[in-house]
Amino acid sequence: MKTRGGFTLVELMVVITVIAIIAAIALPSLLRSRVQANETAAIQNLRTVLSAQTSFHTTKNRFGTIAELKSEQDGVGTSYLDQTWQDGANRQGYAFVMDQATTGYFLCYADPVEPGITGVRFFRIDTSGVIRWNREGRPGDADPELGSQL
Repeated sequence: MKTRGGFTLVELMVVITVIAIIAAIALPSLLRSRVQANETAAIQNLRTVLSAQTSFHTTKNRFGTIAELKSEQDGVGTSYLDQTWQDGANRQGYAFVMDQATTGYFLCYADPVEPGITGVRFFRIDTSGVIRWNREGRPGDADPELGSQL
């Protein structure tokens, strides 16, 4: 009798089980990394909005909407934000909304598009330049500043 080469069903099941266990361990870590990357990008985008608002206010003596910040009304290349910005647009799992923009105040929110999946924290920035966050919904004036733990 010749012996056949190959794998038995039990050996294949063991290999598949080991692969499934490794995937179960690695997947949550991968998803957590994605959420952290989205939140980091949202924070950086809020800082970009602050910089654009500061420059706009210096020039126009008021704060602007996202449409005004990305407009090139003073000539080509004079926008404060690039053309990919839109009010409510999804940027790396977060939607950015300029809630207020007046002569002396602006307020911009960064909301996760799918809370718990694309991000676990909601963010905001205003004229003070302080970024605040909340896990339940849009943060208010009393919510913690970025860098503080809750």
